[in-house]
Amino acid sequence: MKIKFPKLHRSTKNIPRCDICLIVYGNILLHTERQHLVALQDESVLEPNPTELAEAARRLLPNTDNQQRISLALPSSEFVMTSIQLPAIAAQNIKNVVSLQLPTLLPGTNEPLLLAVQPQETDGMTVALWMSSKRADELYRAFNKVGLFLACILPRPLVAVPPKTRPVYIYDEDETAVTIVIWTDEIIQKWLYYSKIDCEETSFHQQLEEIITTTSAKFPEIHKDKSADWEKLPMPCPNVYGYAFVSNAAIAHLAQIAQRKKRRFLAIAATLVMLALIVAIGAVIHYEHALQKRLAKLRADTRDVSELQIDAVNIEEAIAPIKNFPNQNVLAVLTKLESLIPKDSWISNFKIENGVVEIEGYSPTPSNLVEILASEPTFVSVDFSQGVRAEQNKSEQKFGITFKLKDIDVANYGQQYFSGVSN
Repeated sequence: MKIKFPKLHRSTKNIPRCDICLIVYGNILLHTERQHLVALQDESVLEPNPTELAEAARRLLPNTDNQQRISLALPSSEFVMTSIQLPAIAAQNIKNVVSLQLPTLLPGTNEPLLLAVQPQETDGMTVALWMSSKRADELYRAFNKVGLFLACILPRPLVAVPPKTRPVYIYDEDETAVTIVIWTDEIIQKWLYYSKIDCEETSFHQQLEEIITTTSAKFPEIHKDKSADWEKLPMPCPNVYGYAFVSNAAIAHLAQIAQRKKRRFLAIAATLVMLALIVAIGAVIHYEHALQKRLAKLRADTRDVSELQIDAVNIEEAIAPIKNFPNQNVLAVLTKLESLIPKDSWISNFKIENGVVEIEGYSPTPSNLVEILASEPTFVSVDFSQGVRAEQNKSEQKFGITFKLKDIDVANYGQQYFSGVSN
């Protein structure tokens, strides 16, 4: 009986999307979408110097700032391919599964490596690409030094993948090597890389020609063997970014951007709350002023002091719910939380109701965060509102914490002024 595996949906949530794509071909740096290129001073075509690449990119992009995300397409010599037999695995688990087998796939490798892999929809060979983490960080720092943001690194053959989802055979040749990629079902089905020096052996060359002839006959062919073939290409299609390499330094930079956005959101939320409080206070003042005018008119229109006293008592009772309303002072609570919560933690959700505050967020040590909040005299009954849990692709743990504001008794206030009013 043939086993059918469920069709996997590849997540695009964490796929880096870029505004500009630069391509390295030999000692030339090219810009996709434009017929612009610059030559590299470094004569090495095997591993271009990061500083020279960054300076060439700056010359190619004189008006670009670090707000625009750049992808850099490097030759296949920068990457190592391994293939492994795996069953159908969910996209969020594929990297962990393959990384655990690194000592078997690349024995003797000691330096940290970045991994790019996508899950197969059926049981079969899975192609995984590896790149030096140190090399990726060096390229990021070199680009950052000249004011450019290198968001990710792509294998050069994948830039040639057409935007429409269809099988394709890509032939990428430069001065030193040839790469053959079979792209089907939005993933790399086959990756064949060989040095031109190896082709000097007749037997190897014959076997290679047979493989190329057999493979290319099955798929539409895209042939790239000179720099002009890489000019004026469209931006890489979104599917190939599943094989993008994001350096650790770039990940840290993206995390800082996300944190700044969250802080701006909290600042805007605090401003809106403050404006709402100002409007509410203004309404209360206006209402109280109107009541005072009414009281003055009553005093002027009547000579009966006892009646005026009764009216005054009634007015005081009418405005007592407003004057004595428990002031939860949301802005002060947000300000206090901002000063107490460490920089490595943040709040994603905030709720205050009836003097009870509920917050959710992320922290490497949620238990320490509870102790910090409990040390604040105005916060009482500090405790977790939900279990601490880890989330995919986050080193911090998600927490939920609740506490009460001291001297805020909304229940007593409601019982005192609205005990006879039904919900």
